[in-house]
Amino acid sequence: MQLYRILGAPRTSSAIDIRRHYLDRSKICHPDKPPFHPDSTSAFQRLAFTYEILKTPSSRRTYDRASSRSTSSTTASTNPSIGAEHAYPYRATAQTLLDEFLSGDFGTVRAWLATAHQRYPHWFSGPVVRSIERGLVRLREVTLSSRTYAQLVWDELRRVGRVARRFRDLRALDVLGRARVTLQLVRVTLAIPMRVDRAQKRRAEQRWRAKSAGLQAAGLSPPPAAAVSTAGFLNERVVRVLEFIVGDAGKDEI
Repeated sequence: MQLYRILGAPRTSSAIDIRRHYLDRSKICHPDKPPFHPDSTSAFQRLAFTYEILKTPSSRRTYDRASSRSTSSTTASTNPSIGAEHAYPYRATAQTLLDEFLSGDFGTVRAWLATAHQRYPHWFSGPVVRSIERGLVRLREVTLSSRTYAQLVWDELRRVGRVARRFRDLRALDVLGRARVTLQLVRVTLAIPMRVDRAQKRRAEQRWRAKSAGLQAAGLSPPPAAAVSTAGFLNERVVRVLEFIVGDAGKDEI
């Protein structure tokens, strides 16, 4: 699933053409316009998310480069001289993860979690893996239902792509090195829901502070801070698990 295909626009489209294709498609799948279809909401959300990435020149250039590398890597993986297991990480780029994010599949992340569960069962137990998968599904729902975090998710997927490219420096038989990079891929990927959750909480706190300042200036009592404490889409248990697993990957730029 390519972003240009979602818009129905060729890669050579100008910024004006990208917007025109977006408006044309939005008229077809907008959930508030007839003919009404049960899948129109999800289709419109994917369309809006796609437009958020392609309308900005910098993020569009990054996507074009990432998708070109993904296509080249997939072609290379069909070469009999390259083992499928060794070629797989080349396909685990921002393009692949973005496609899975839009489709709701998360196959690549699930494969990483399965590998991590086998190698580090104390960290990635069955309940932990299931909690993480639910968090990813919720992340997708939050991001597609609002354009606010679309660029943040794309920026985080680019970080994953940079880590994935480290496989190019590893030999096919470097099992230990491949295991380390795989674990880092899992950590950086799982940092995405953490960062979006934090962004939601920061936004809720900023709104609360602004509202409190206005009420206090008018001589009124500030609103309760309950809305701030309940902001975000990850519960405290999942947050603690992710913080333990992700470590510094959730804080520092890779």
